[in-house]
Amino acid sequence: MNRPLRLPQQDRADFETELGRALAAPQVRAALRASGEEARGVERLRRTARENAEFVLAAAAPEYERYTALRADADAVARLPVDVPARERASGWWGVLGVVVPIIAVTAAVIFLVLGSLLGLVEDLEVLAHALVEAGWVSAGAGAVSLLVGGLGLLGAARSRGSEAGEAADGPGELPLARDAWRSALAERGLVPYLVSQANTAPGQRR
Repeated sequence: MNRPLRLPQQDRADFETELGRALAAPQVRAALRASGEEARGVERLRRTARENAEFVLAAAAPEYERYTALRADADAVARLPVDVPARERASGWWGVLGVVVPIIAVTAAVIFLVLGSLLGLVEDLEVLAHALVEAGWVSAGAGAVSLLVGGLGLLGAARSRGSEAGEAADGPGELPLARDAWRSALAERGLVPYLVSQANTAPGQRR
């Protein structure tokens, strides 16, 4: 009976994947043909590789240690409380300045200008009407400035996020690279040489 691999489930799946590829490698197939076991030898090699998995895995131990260390770090970071990044908070403030403030300012400007125009028709309220009209134009100017500044801020934030997304899309992170390095080492230094040696060993002589 095959002994279960002493690996996490994800790593067991990777081991099986690389084992399947190694069994199909030209070196292994050539060794099986030379030993006359090409027909039934594949399953024998698969079984013995699983039974001696610790020996095979030792050939890629440095890569596996680095991969598991990076994975542990990533898991620890994933468990940290989620906080809104400062850049996203800044984008929110730019949105307030570029959208909310102009709406409020323009609304106030319209109210002041309309009231000022109406009160200007009353002779005794000309001073108040003049003040309201000036306040209306000041509000309109403030709305225009906030719209311009906020719009530029939002544009800059969008470009920054786009550049970060582009950098992230340029290539994989350390963890996927470490996983690929482990799988390559497992196949090239562990599985393929081991399977070739087992294929070249007569059934009565193999360990």
